[in-house]
Amino acid sequence: MIGSRLLQPVDFILEHHRQSSIAVLPQSFLMHSISIQLDGPSKFEVWCSEKRTRVTLRRGDMTIAPYRFSIDGAYVEPCEFLQLHLSPSVIDRAASEVGRPPAIVPVLGAVDSLAEQTIYQLEEELTSRRGTGKYVNLLIETLATHLVKYYAEETCTTKEAGGFPKYLLETTLDYINRGLDRNLSIEEIALAVGIEPARLARAFRASTGRSINRYLNERRVEEAKILLTKSEVSIAEVARRVGFDSEERFRISFRRRTGQTPAAYRGSDEIKS
Repeated sequence: MIGSRLLQPVDFILEHHRQSSIAVLPQSFLMHSISIQLDGPSKFEVWCSEKRTRVTLRRGDMTIAPYRFSIDGAYVEPCEFLQLHLSPSVIDRAASEVGRPPAIVPVLGAVDSLAEQTIYQLEEELTSRRGTGKYVNLLIETLATHLVKYYAEETCTTKEAGGFPKYLLETTLDYINRGLDRNLSIEEIALAVGIEPARLARAFRASTGRSINRYLNERRVEEAKILLTKSEVSIAEVARRVGFDSEERFRISFRRRTGQTPAAYRGSDEIKS
């Protein structure tokens, strides 16, 4: 339960930046730094030791530089962003409450709607002057707990550029898996999880290594295998039940992924049994 005490001024700093292209010198972060992109696309390049990472950031993308994280340099194109700095003590308190270590990993260009909206709300409360100190405190503590839960070393799913935190990846996969019996579109999935279609597609690929369409077809073929071996419904009905809009498209997709037609797969299974 979050206490009623107010955060001290040194516990966080929220900044709104608009900047032209800039080369960032080597630095080590003295607080946990969370940035939300407000425009884009904007190219970003950062290098640590011998590793160089390039990514194109779009509106809403989140970047995390943990406390004591060091970079050897970076280059950023013109951009506008919100940057929230959290003191190590804020993360330590959150980690203590949920019983997890306070170590947060660096993240570049993650798609995280909950963190994004929390920081937007925090900016509104701080700039409108109608927010209370207790509500600002609640937003900070909520965000800190979120970071500890989804961006710790053992739970983070966005260690490479882009991607979803675990909760959003699981929500997306669950929606897809529950909708395999109909012709799902990326637009429908994006609406269901509250992410723009283009950002959804990019983050899904970064998190899973596959496009949404490829994942959909793979899951549909796996479901079709079960129907072909466990039921006697027609191949046309199998195609319909796993969400293909035509039997021919189902045959092509099934053969591409198994090396057999649906009929041959069903026949081979009958021979085995």
